[in-house]
Amino acid sequence: MVSLQERDCIATLHAEGRSIAYIAKEIGRDSFSVCHKLKRNGRHGHYGACAAQKEGG
Repeated sequence: MVSLQERDCIATLHAEGRSIAYIAKEIGRDSFSVCHKLKRNGRHGHYGACAAQKEGG
């Protein structure tokens, strides 16, 4: 399970325009996991860590 801290890092790095591979390396997860989180919880190109944590996705 991805922690709130990891989700926050994903949100920050994604907003900065970082690549999925870069984000995955930074949080120590595989690219698939990061891509999945962004696709599942991204809204209109934005990823909200708190909303994702509440939804469990």
